[in-house]
Amino acid sequence: MPQTQPLQPGDPEALGSFRIVGRLGEGAQGVVYAATAADGSAVAIKLLHSRLGEDRVEAERFLREVAAARRVAQFCTAQVLGAHMEGSRPYIVSELVDGVSLQRIVMDQGPRTGGSLYRLAVGTVTALAAIHRAGIVHRDFKPSNVLLGQDGPRVIDFGIARALDSGVTLSSGVVGTPAYMSPEQVAAHRVGPPSDMFSWAVTMTFAATGRPVFGFDSLPAVIYRVMNEIPDVSRLPDRLRPIVEACLAKKPEQRPTAAEALFSLLDHQSDESDQEPIGADALGLPAASPISLGAPPPAPPPAKTGPDPDELERSLTHGWQVAAALPQAPAAPVRPAAAVSGKPAAPPVHEDGMAVTKAVTQQESFVAPAPPSPPPPGDQRPDALFSEEDRPRKNRTGIVTGALIAALALAATALFVVPALLGKNSRQQPVAQVTSSATLAASAGVPSSGASPAATGPSPAPTTSASPAAQMLVTIGAEIGSPLKGHSKAVYSVASGTLKGDPIVASTGLDGRLRIWAAGSGKSSGKPINAGGGEVYAVATAQVGGRTLAITGGYDGVLRLFDLSSRKSAGTIFNGGGAVYTVAVGTLNGTPVAVTGGEDGRIRIWNLKTRRMIGSPFRATRSVINWLAFSTLDGREVVAVAAGDGTARVWDLGKRKAYGKPYKGHKKGVYSVAFGTRGDRAVVISGGKDSKIRVWDPKTAKPVGSALTGHHGNVYSLASGTVGGLSILVSGSTDGTIRLWDADAGKALGKAVKAHKGGVLSVAIVSVDSDPVIVSAGKDHKVKLWRVVVPVTAS
Repeated sequence: MPQTQPLQPGDPEALGSFRIVGRLGEGAQGVVYAATAADGSAVAIKLLHSRLGEDRVEAERFLREVAAARRVAQFCTAQVLGAHMEGSRPYIVSELVDGVSLQRIVMDQGPRTGGSLYRLAVGTVTALAAIHRAGIVHRDFKPSNVLLGQDGPRVIDFGIARALDSGVTLSSGVVGTPAYMSPEQVAAHRVGPPSDMFSWAVTMTFAATGRPVFGFDSLPAVIYRVMNEIPDVSRLPDRLRPIVEACLAKKPEQRPTAAEALFSLLDHQSDESDQEPIGADALGLPAASPISLGAPPPAPPPAKTGPDPDELERSLTHGWQVAAALPQAPAAPVRPAAAVSGKPAAPPVHEDGMAVTKAVTQQESFVAPAPPSPPPPGDQRPDALFSEEDRPRKNRTGIVTGALIAALALAATALFVVPALLGKNSRQQPVAQVTSSATLAASAGVPSSGASPAATGPSPAPTTSASPAAQMLVTIGAEIGSPLKGHSKAVYSVASGTLKGDPIVASTGLDGRLRIWAAGSGKSSGKPINAGGGEVYAVATAQVGGRTLAITGGYDGVLRLFDLSSRKSAGTIFNGGGAVYTVAVGTLNGTPVAVTGGEDGRIRIWNLKTRRMIGSPFRATRSVINWLAFSTLDGREVVAVAAGDGTARVWDLGKRKAYGKPYKGHKKGVYSVAFGTRGDRAVVISGGKDSKIRVWDPKTAKPVGSALTGHHGNVYSLASGTVGGLSILVSGSTDGTIRLWDADAGKALGKAVKAHKGGVLSVAIVSVDSDPVIVSAGKDHKVKLWRVVVPVTAS
């Protein structure tokens, strides 16, 4: 039995049939006693300070709330045995755990490290998974409510907070400890399981460092930090840091569940212990697949976060409206790009409030499809999603009023990764061989997923000049067959790949579904895959360890990996830092990697074999990252970044430093970026809100030639490649059209083609049976294929 203290005057000698033998401690909620039951078993009893009135309805409600805690499975918890009344004071009986609180252990012995810290994380998150499974929210998870015994950590006091906070039942004040409270608790909003995950993450920082990540000084200072500041978790070990960072997201919807966190921790343990490729998870459990506990019981409603995420147009609240008594944030350090809480804005919101997202993959030689980078929706008047005049326009970065950040008019976002799409109808014109500027080194083992064509892979090879006839006659031809249908909402991203030697296309969007298509026939390959249930903005494909993987990212800030052969989860990565708008795949020092960007303006590099972050995140912009394109320049692996502040820039991934200066020329936000060639040199191509396409010299950061004009909406997608020696560029815009350009001459090839009602969200150049095919995806829920008409005389 744990050490007890003598009873004090006024302490009861018995409560009901339980004999009190000593004090265990006293807290804000009540006094905890060690007691003996009638059968001689040892129990712990918490006699609460709060008093219930004489109204039996109130008493019965309280007892029911506590009784619910008895449903919690005994996974790393102290079992609740029952609740009773002592006059008007309630008390709760639970299993007596022979252990010392985490608070005391850290204070006496110092921070936890190594295996003890990892076991603590796994044990406590397992407890929360069981608690949430029973439909209960702890609401006061903190170090003093974690007991460390010989059989591991035990979580206590779950269920009590709910009973104390049942509104009409007790007047006990706000439940929770400020240093460990979530933003929604501070703001007195309704809380759900995500609130516990935030508190769990703060508790882990205390365990690892000896202090809670938001400090424990004055109450106003702590509350201010909880509401506004980005916590520093750099001192946490690599295998724990990503999941803790994800759980500290200001927005409840961005935090992983306890079950997801548990499997993420198991994945990391597996990675460290055996270093096998994806899928070699510990304990024989499926890699990062969601925990299967049967149909979950109804859980307490989550924090109120605004309209249904299925709505295409909605108003998001970034930050929390804190009561007047709480400290306001006059000169609060503002997190870039809507970093302060609220619902993750779909795609990045630019100066006009529009959202954008895309995914890109390494460029590949055009026997496989060439990918375009993904951009966001457009501003077509007929559709609310793109109607700028009908909605307030604000730059997502820095819309702060005290502790409230408002991101208005959430629009769809686009992100793209090129698909290798079908060609089922016979071509009327012979076609020259097509080479995508997105060449993916075969040795990398990560075939291009068809992202922004010139957006990935080694430096584009110089191309020979095409004949005048080819320059004049290469055009966009007729649509091939019927549109690929299946998505129920806007399609934001497409990616190409191969599965068992056959070309495939992956597509995803606002419906949260990943669909796989046979590129040769255009037929759906199996049922859609649930890619998280929320809005998905990016998809890329890669060959890792002999398997074809699809990598998705979106609204919830989680990267999900899927083995396309088995159509099952191959792992989960909690990106941290808000919504993921773009994913680019390539190789870094021979290792297959995924590079992510999005809401917080930071670049993160992930090892696709171990699913672990390489290094720490680094900031690429103070705004949002709308698009990433992967390539190689001068033998260095780089990514081009399209930012919401109107700039583009190339970053050296190996050195984690900028490659040259930023490209300034767009008058408004940059939504798309790609690598390509002009003549015998590599160039960076960018498209933006100003309806212009600009070409840049990556070494000098100066424009190459004049801007390409012709679109009347946002240029949200770009794809580059070569056809018969001619360097071409395909662009897609929110004006609903796609265009083909002679990249060398900087001139349009033919007229604009009306492709999608409401706006084009993604374009790509792919190869089907060695024929070049343009792929487009749009707001109208469709994916379409278009012929590239090349005369026989083309050289």
